[in-house]
Amino acid sequence: MSGDRAGEISRIINVVMEMFPIDLSRFRDRDPFETLVAVILSQKTNTKNVRQAMEMFSRKFRSVEEVASANLRTIQAAIKPAGLWRMKAPRIKRIAQQLVKRKGGLEEILQLPYPEAKRILASMDGVGPKTADVFLMIARREPVLPIDTHIFRVMRRLGIAEPGDDYERLRKKLEAAVEPEKRITAHLALIEFGRRICRARNPKCSICPFRNFCPSSKAEKD
Repeated sequence: MSGDRAGEISRIINVVMEMFPIDLSRFRDRDPFETLVAVILSQKTNTKNVRQAMEMFSRKFRSVEEVASANLRTIQAAIKPAGLWRMKAPRIKRIAQQLVKRKGGLEEILQLPYPEAKRILASMDGVGPKTADVFLMIARREPVLPIDTHIFRVMRRLGIAEPGDDYERLRKKLEAAVEPEKRITAHLALIEFGRRICRARNPKCSICPFRNFCPSSKAEKD
C-alpha cells in the first residue's frame, strides 16, 4: 500500500477517533473465558445489553467447566439480555467444552505469540479469525485492528475496502495506517461511527465529515 493511501486512511481514522472518544477503563480485568463470552455476546447488540447479560452469566457460572456441562436452557437464560441467545448459547457451550479438553485452556493460549494464539483460537468451533482478534485485543491488548461488519461497511463506502479485500487483507491495510497503541481505540471508534453515522440503513450522510469525497455519498446525491 502506498504512503499516500496509508496517510489518507490514517487521517480518516483520526477524525473518527476525535468524533467518538473511547473510554478503555470499561474493559476491566476479567477472567479470560468471561472475556471471550463477552466478545461473543457483543456481536449484533449494544454495550448495555452485553453488560446486563454478563452480570447474569457471571452470577450463574463460576468456571468454564460449569458452562461446558450446563444445560443449554440454563445458558440461554443467563445470556438472554444480549439477544440472539438461541444462537449464541450453543456456541458458548461448544467453546467451553473444547477449552475443558485443552490443557492450560485460555491462560496457556494467552502466553503464546500472536500468530500461534490466533491460529489455535480461530481453529476452534465457534470462534473464527475476527472473534480471535477481538479477544486477544481485549484480553492482552494485542495491537491488532479487528474488522467487524460496521468497519467493513464504512471502509467499503469510502472506497478503502476494494472488491477483493477479505478480512485479513483489510485488517492489514488498516493496521499499516494506524499506530499499534491506537488500534484498539480506532477499532472501537470505527464501530461507533458505523453504528451512529455510516449506518447500514439510512446513513447520516448529511452530517458525515467525509461526505465531500465519499464515493457512496456522491452516488446518492447524483
